[in-house]
Parts: sequence; C-alpha cells; structure tokens
Amino acid sequence: MSMSGRAGRHSKQTIQPAPRNQIEAMTQTRCHSVLDRPNPSVRRWLGSAFATTLILLLGLAKVQAEPPTPLLWQVGDDDRHFYLVGSFHLLTADDYPLADSLEAAYAGAERLVFEISPEEALSPAVATAMSTRGMLPADRSLTSMISPDTRQRLIGFLGSEAALPTVDRLKPWFLTLGIAISAMTQAGFDAQHGLDMHFMQRARSDGKTTLGLETAQQQIDALDSAPIEEQERSLREALRPLPELREEIHTLHRYWRTADLARLEQEMWAELVAETPVSARLLNSDRNRRWLPQLQALIADGTPTLVVVGTLHLVGDDGLPALLTAEGISVRPVGRSTP
Repeated sequence: MSMSGRAGRHSKQTIQPAPRNQIEAMTQTRCHSVLDRPNPSVRRWLGSAFATTLILLLGLAKVQAEPPTPLLWQVGDDDRHFYLVGSFHLLTADDYPLADSLEAAYAGAERLVFEISPEEALSPAVATAMSTRGMLPADRSLTSMISPDTRQRLIGFLGSEAALPTVDRLKPWFLTLGIAISAMTQAGFDAQHGLDMHFMQRARSDGKTTLGLETAQQQIDALDSAPIEEQERSLREALRPLPELREEIHTLHRYWRTADLARLEQEMWAELVAETPVSARLLNSDRNRRWLPQLQALIADGTPTLVVVGTLHLVGDDGLPALLTAEGISVRPVGRSTP
C-alpha cells in the first residue's frame, strides 16, 4: 500500500514511552506487522527485544471463543526433547486461558528458556541502555539524516513542524520502536499479558529455573547495527495513520491465534527480507544461528524444558524449526496437524 501523500493528512499523534520490560517486544515490533501488504517497520514480531514491526490487535474488548492454537513443537525424540513455542510479546487478557497442549508443556517443564533472562527483561538498567543507544550524538540530528519526504511525513505524524525538536535526537530505529509501542499500548495491549511475561511470572511463582539465550545488550546491538537507509525505510512505513496500523495488527494477531504458519511466513518473513534484508539478517537469521548450539545442548542435557521465543524466529528457512531439522533433529508440531 503506497504511503504517498499521506503525511499531510495525519492528525497529531502522541508518542508515549514504552514499558521498560519490553526490549524483546520492541524488537519484534521493529521487524514487522501485517495487512495484505505488511508494514515492514512494525512486524517481529512478533512473535522477535523491546520487542522486537507493530505486532498486535487493536483493543476491541471482546472475549475470544477458543484459546489460541499454539505454535508449539516437540524438538528431539521421545526420550530427550524440549518444547518450543512462539510468543507474542504484548497481548490482552482475552488471549487467555491457553491451550491444553501448551499448559501441559509448561507443567512438565523444570526449566524455561527465553530470548533474554527474566532478570534482564525486568531490569531498569536495560531500559537505560536502550535509551542511551537510541540517542544521537549532540552534533547530529534525525532530520539531518532523513530525506525531505520522510521529514514531511514525520511533521504530518507529529502534527506540526514545531514538534520536531521532541524527536530530533532520536535514531530512526528508536523512534520507529517508540511509535510502534505507543500504538500498541494505546490500543489496550499490555506487556504483562504477553506470552513470555506470562511464563516468566509463572516460572518465578512455581520455582522453575529460567535462562536466556542471549543478553539484552546483544539485542540492542542488533537493532543499532541496521543500515541507516533501512532504518529510514522502516520509519517511513511506521509514519502511517494509526487505524491502518491497527488493522494490520488485527490481521497478524489472527494468524498467530490460529497458528497459521504459512501466512505468518508470507506476511512477516518474506516482506522483512524484501524490504530490509540486512535488518532481517541481524535481527533474526544471525540470532537464530547463534542460538542453535544452545538449543542442541538442551536435548543432550535432558532436563524437561520449554523454550519461549518470538514468532518471527520460527518462520522460513532460517527459522528455528527449519534449522533444527537441517541438523537431523526431530521437530514435530504439537496440538495441530500442520508444521
């Protein structure tokens, strides 16, 4: 969907600060969201770090008829295996209760593994590190880095040129994340209802061991390493009317709830690679490959484990199920007939 000429039609929109425990949610968010033509700036992913491209359904408070069908796999053989599930990092209370298959995987797990550990995810120091990396040096400005057209779109989004100084010290990727998280929180979504946060809190209450596949600093490094031209491309896509973004959120959320992996791959991964290929590698492919030895070690270890990662990490040839299968490891869907 073309963005041409939309900036002048924007009304002023308020950017609210993101919850400090949403590094992973903003990463996925940075990666992508969807409609018929996905928005490359706001989809992770969502199922990927203050999360990770806008991810979620607009806040229409209606009760869902059935629990979401989980993107859940058994990885390994019947004697030694772990369970792998794809998360959305911000959800609503209406996305609960969870499916019996996922509840059973959690109940049987002695250990839960997340992208980053709960201790880091909830640390104020992580929010400080994110904010520090998201700021430009004193001698640089956002408006000096972006094209005149993107600048005009930004003015349209903010409502007036006078508002530019409020964002002019932000790096493009950081502003994109702020827009995405603001849209989600204003739509009624909450990190406290996100699948990973849900399991972090339950694991703490139940005395289960928790680990992280990487550090928050590694996630921030991936965000901050994206080429400036891709950062601007993502920002341009984020500078759209909130109703359009919310409609895209609704579609992606529906795919996640129904475990429609084919559509998630088509709408999330294919578009991300086409629009921002270096960002796709940094935020997804490289990280998945770094995690692979740790996941293989979980099988050898034999401790019953549930691994919770963003949905974007599960799709395509670089997704974890495909990478694990390529290593000769059995990867079987649980609670659904399709891979």
